[in-house]
Amino acid sequence: MERVVVLGVEEDPGYGVALALLQDGGFHVCVAALDPGSPWAQELGCAGAQVLPYHLNSTTGLQEALSGACKCFFATKIDFTDLDPLKGAQHVQRRFGFPVRFMDAKACIHDYMTEIGLRKTQLLIPFPFEDFLTTFLPKPAGPNLYEIHIPMGETPMDGISLRNVGPMVVSIMKNSHKWMGKSCLLSADRLTIQEYAETLSKYLAPRIIQDSRISLKMFVESYRGEGGQDIGNMFEFWRKDTQRRNIAEMYSLSSDIQTFSHWVSANRETFITALEK
Repeated sequence: MERVVVLGVEEDPGYGVALALLQDGGFHVCVAALDPGSPWAQELGCAGAQVLPYHLNSTTGLQEALSGACKCFFATKIDFTDLDPLKGAQHVQRRFGFPVRFMDAKACIHDYMTEIGLRKTQLLIPFPFEDFLTTFLPKPAGPNLYEIHIPMGETPMDGISLRNVGPMVVSIMKNSHKWMGKSCLLSADRLTIQEYAETLSKYLAPRIIQDSRISLKMFVESYRGEGGQDIGNMFEFWRKDTQRRNIAEMYSLSSDIQTFSHWVSANRETFITALEK
């Protein structure tokens, strides 16, 4: 069996990718964990993965973790307290003249990997449905009324559940000859913010969810937390970008992908608990 190493298993999508590879049964799965004693790493170990320690800032540690691997999966992580937060892989500054630091930084790394001839497949993950439960949880706006504060206007926004990334990665790894050297723009659904809101309202009744119609300027000014300008610019990039994701092709990778409607239905009680906190 091919030896596959998954890095960053302390959270999704890394954890979900490792779990999907284990469930497939066709790979020797190694999970490289910053903390091998973490619950996520231990759970994957019990499921049959070989757990390896590694240090993200150590070249030697990474080399040891990847030794003997035929393939690996690694999702970069955003840290807005750092000067160079990292995630994504598209040149926003170069194309539109405004920065999204975490996307621009990854794009430069992608360019470097291409220049040195690294055999790779780039996965571009859109808005995670899970963010509606955390950072972009609808905000109270009246009795049983909530608003989504995302500055997309009338432009549809692609989304996916991070737990659905795993089966798609398995499919790509099994057909690596088809995907080698290509970019795979993942998407499970494409809706306007108002359509996301209407779907939430359907399953969370009598609660009504609506699009706040917030502007980019208002979003940046009101955003609580690090990276507000970068995140606002990310939405602006998605509004302006003409590169469209092939949802039909994504469903050919995995038949278990959840549309937003299916995902909300499965997470209804979690949503209600989060809204009532």
